[in-house]
This record gives sequence, structure tokens and C-alpha cells, in this order.
Amino acid sequence: MSRRMLTAIFGCTIMLLIITLFAISAGAVKQIKISHLKGGKQYWWQAEDFNDRDAAVFVLSGEKGSNVPDLKGAYGGEYIVHNTPNPAAAVEGKDFVKYIITVNKGGTYYTWARASWDRTPGGRANNSFWVQVNGQPPAANFQRWVDNMGDANWLDKWDEENPWTWIGDSAKPQELQGLPGGGITNGLKREFKAGENTFMIYHREGAVDNKTLCTDVLMISTVDFVPTDADYEKSGAPVETGGKLTIMWAQLKTGR
Repeated sequence: MSRRMLTAIFGCTIMLLIITLFAISAGAVKQIKISHLKGGKQYWWQAEDFNDRDAAVFVLSGEKGSNVPDLKGAYGGEYIVHNTPNPAAAVEGKDFVKYIITVNKGGTYYTWARASWDRTPGGRANNSFWVQVNGQPPAANFQRWVDNMGDANWLDKWDEENPWTWIGDSAKPQELQGLPGGGITNGLKREFKAGENTFMIYHREGAVDNKTLCTDVLMISTVDFVPTDADYEKSGAPVETGGKLTIMWAQLKTGR
């Protein structure tokens, strides 16, 4: 077999491998941003960059039927609207948004969300959603104050130019439940593995009216702290992750 033919075959093989690897990587959220704050590492992504969803329950803000006026200050121009009355209980694979998140190190992560409780100033109320990572805990075992994010009295002062706040663990600190500050002082603990993780939001509270919960940006962090919009704005596209494609292509080029 000629050298030219061998070169052509090798080139086609490499291209096929690249296409295959890209297809494998394509399922994961692409627009991950990374920061290194407070001695830890954070992964950020926009809520509309989902892999799958129950479209009857989680509606994009720009879609017909969202029933939510445009909320100023959203990143990326869109956000997720929790557009259904409260369910009696969570059901596996129903009323969900799914994200595939790739992290380079497993362990405990603290989850936060940039969210808005869409109502006029005054009379704030609790609002939250369930979080499941890699199927844990099972939806049938979700417990209020344990497995949901938010559930706090939202800020009394409402900034019409930026009606978003960062929400975290509903259970910490327990003494703040029902008081201003509950759910916006600590992140929700979840265990992640190195590599791909399935991150699920399940609907818990919201309604098809002007009292609907909306989610804009999601974040997980190896250390717990209250994130800010400025933290998200300063984060950047990851240089060490390009999915499996970048890793494998580097190995091919170096012969490893």
C-alpha cells in the first residue's frame, strides 16, 4: 500500500475519530464558565442552556405562553420560567430541566442559582425548586428544607433595574427559615463525580400568574460563599476543558 494511501486512510480515521468524539461531547452543556474564588473552583452556566426539559412546565422567557413580563438584567437574553401550579409531589422524569455538567474533580459542591420571584415590591413569599444530582436523591424522597433551593422570604428592597438575587440551601441556617435571609446565605450541598454529572431541577413552587419563579444562571462551587453578579461576570470560558474532544486530540498529537 502506498504512503499516499496510508496517509489518506490515517487522515480519514482521525477525522472520523474527531467527529465521533465531538458527538460524544455534544450532549454536555457547552457554555460553562469557570472562576477560582475564595480558594476554590466554580462552574457557572445559564439556565436556558439545558440538555432536556419538560417544556410544558419550564418555559423560556421568550417563548409563547411564558406569562411573565420581561425581567430586566437577565444574562444571555433569556431565562427559565417555572410555569405551572405547585405539584402535589415530585415525580421522577416529570416537571424537570436537565443539564449535563462536566467537572474535573469529584467531591462536595455547593449549588447556587440566580433567580427572580416575579411579583411587585412588598409582600414577598417563599419560593424554591428541587435539585437532584446523578439521580440522588430519588425524586420520591425529596424533602422540603433538605433538597430544595430558595424557600426564603425574598429581599424587601426590590431593584426594578435588577430584580435578581442568588439563592441557595433552604435548610441553612435553619433559624432563618421564614425570615429575610433564609436560603440566600448558604449553598446547597451535593456530591459530584469527576467527569459528566446529570444535574436536574424539579419544579416545586410557581404558578401560571405573576408569582412565578424564574431562573437565570446556575453555579456549583467547591467552597461555599454567597456569589454575586460581579463574580459571574468575571468568570471566563474554561481553558482546561473543551470536552473529551480537546483532551483526546491533545493525546493524539503528543502520541500519548
